[in-house]
Amino acid sequence: MFNAILAVVGVLFLAYWCSRMLGKQWGMNACSGNMKVISQLQVGQDRRILLLRIGEHHFLVGVSQAGIQLLAEVEGDFMEDIPQSPQDVIKPSFQEVLDRYRKFRGGKDGVDR
Repeated sequence: MFNAILAVVGVLFLAYWCSRMLGKQWGMNACSGNMKVISQLQVGQDRRILLLRIGEHHFLVGVSQAGIQLLAEVEGDFMEDIPQSPQDVIKPSFQEVLDRYRKFRGGKDGVDR
């Protein structure tokens, strides 16, 4: 019985460790040296429009299950709206989330009246 529990814990630990390593690897690939996703817009269930910066040029690219298609090259200065690393993401505190939920529910204590 102890060996079975130990095996399950071992498998769970390895799954967690592998997912962390793959997440870091994919996160690094999302922003390589010369190419960066500046912004993205979901336009359908499986369709997106991406604004990419490649070197000094900006491109609009359509992405769907059918493939990737260059839509246009655009000019101008664009500000990034996608955090490029987990450290860039600002996470609200639990109290802020709870306060928003209570406000949404209509009362300070979260009970509808």
